[in-house]
Amino acid sequence: MATSGVSMTSLHAFQARFAAAIYGVPAGAMGTADERGLPLEKRMDVYRNNVFASLVDALASAFPVVEKLVGSDFFRAMAREFLRDHMPRSRTLIGFGEELPDFLAQFPPVGTLPYLADVARLELAWLRAYHAPNVAALGPADFSALPEDRVADLFLTLHPSVQFLSSAYPIWSIWQSHQRGYEGQKITHVSEAVLILRPDLVVEIHQTDDAVLRFVNVLAQGRALGEAVEAGTEAGNGGFDLPHVLSLFLRGGGFSSLRLPDKRN
Repeated sequence: MATSGVSMTSLHAFQARFAAAIYGVPAGAMGTADERGLPLEKRMDVYRNNVFASLVDALASAFPVVEKLVGSDFFRAMAREFLRDHMPRSRTLIGFGEELPDFLAQFPPVGTLPYLADVARLELAWLRAYHAPNVAALGPADFSALPEDRVADLFLTLHPSVQFLSSAYPIWSIWQSHQRGYEGQKITHVSEAVLILRPDLVVEIHQTDDAVLRFVNVLAQGRALGEAVEAGTEAGNGGFDLPHVLSLFLRGGGFSSLRLPDKRN
C-alpha cells in the first residue's frame, strides 16, 4: 500500500509542536520564517489569538453571572490569566472551566468580591445538571406499592442531574438578580443554600435550606431514607418538611431508582 511523503510519526510530532506553540511554547522548532520572511511567531499569534478568544467566549457563556458581576472587559482579561494554567484537556468543552471557582477564590484582583467564587460554583453546578445523562426519573406511581412501615428502609438514588451547595453568601439571590426580567427586592447579606433539579431537561435552581441539603447529602452517600430524614430533621430543628421535599423531588425528576432491601437483611 502506498504511503504519503509524511509519516504518521512525523505528522503527530508536528501536531504536538503546533499545539504547544498555540499554548505559548516558542515555535522556533517548527521553523523561523516563511518565504516572505514573516517570522513564524508572528504567524502563530494569529492562531493563538483565535484560540484564546474562542476559549474566553466559552468561559463567558458558561459563567454569565460572573461576567456581569465583574464586567466584560475585566472578565476577558481575567479569563486569559486563568487560561495560562487551565487550558482544556479534553476534545470537548464539556467540563471546561471547572477550576474557575477555585481560581477566583485565590485571584487577588477580585478579593473585594468574596462571593464571586461561590457564584461561579453555582453556575458550574447548573452546567453539571444541564450536561448530566438523561436517565429516566421516578414518578409517584413508583412509590404506590411500598408498604408504609418500610418507608424508612428505602434507598433512593439521586438523578445524575441533581446538584446542591451552600454558601456563606446570598448566591441564589445574586444569581436570580441577574436573570432577565428580575424585579426582586434588595439583596441581603445572608447565607443561602441551593438545590438544582432538571425536570423535563430544563434546569431549575431552587433556594432551599441546610436541612434539605443535609437530607440530600445523606441520600447521596447511599444511606437509607430514614437516616436522611433524621439528618434533615436535626439540621432543621424539627422544621424539616418531608412531604414537601419528596414532592419537590418527584416534580423535579430528582430520583432515578429505588431499592427496598429484604426485611430479613
